[in-house]
Amino acid sequence: MGIIVTYDDKFATPYCEIKLASGEHVLLTLEKRGLTIKLLAHPGVAERPVFACGVDEVAEICDGLLDMSAKKTTPLRVIASVATRFPDAASLAAAFRKAVG
Repeated sequence: MGIIVTYDDKFATPYCEIKLASGEHVLLTLEKRGLTIKLLAHPGVAERPVFACGVDEVAEICDGLLDMSAKKTTPLRVIASVATRFPDAASLAAAFRKAVG
């Protein structure tokens, strides 16, 4: 299981860095245009986006994971809690693509 390295949802651009079980680090960023998940650079690998979607898809993902009206939580908290369960960036990206596809 992954661990949350940094987390901030108090400002205009909420973000979270997660260290996945594979040792890869991913950065989840929520912006006005939606969600971006980047694989962060590490030796031999450049930083690159592995998943992106718009705000409507973010809402669908969160609604599918949790009844947002029943809980006082943020979209980043919901997405981050799920993202920590993936072993690597490839499986994380594939699952999110499937969720919006």
